[in-house]
Amino acid sequence: MITISKKVEYGLMFLTYLTKNKGVVSLNESAKELNLPYRFLAQIVGKLKTGEILDSKEGKGGGYSFLSGWDKKNLYDLMVALGEDRRIVKCLGNEGSCLRVDRCQMRKVWGKIEEGLIDKLKEIKLTEIL
Repeated sequence: MITISKKVEYGLMFLTYLTKNKGVVSLNESAKELNLPYRFLAQIVGKLKTGEILDSKEGKGGGYSFLSGWDKKNLYDLMVALGEDRRIVKCLGNEGSCLRVDRCQMRKVWGKIEEGLIDKLKEIKLTEIL
């Protein structure tokens, strides 16, 4: 079965925490409050910043907040930002990864399933789940 990674799970937990606490939140405080590993959360938050979902402010009173326009992002955008947009089967990514690609009857089926999954993830706005 397709699973959601800890990166995505913890990323959503952090974003939910940020939504409830409105404004700028400290990473250290968030990690403690959510009982998440600080270093791992820091990596996740860094990717969400690069993915244009979060903004950061350094110094006293610093922390993380939502970047303007984050409300237009969807669940697929979050997964891409976290590097979790992997193929459901390896052969869909690289033409040369399977010796049976030219005669495989399942490749089209996997492709349809993946396309449908991506479409559904794109339909779910982050604002709907936070």
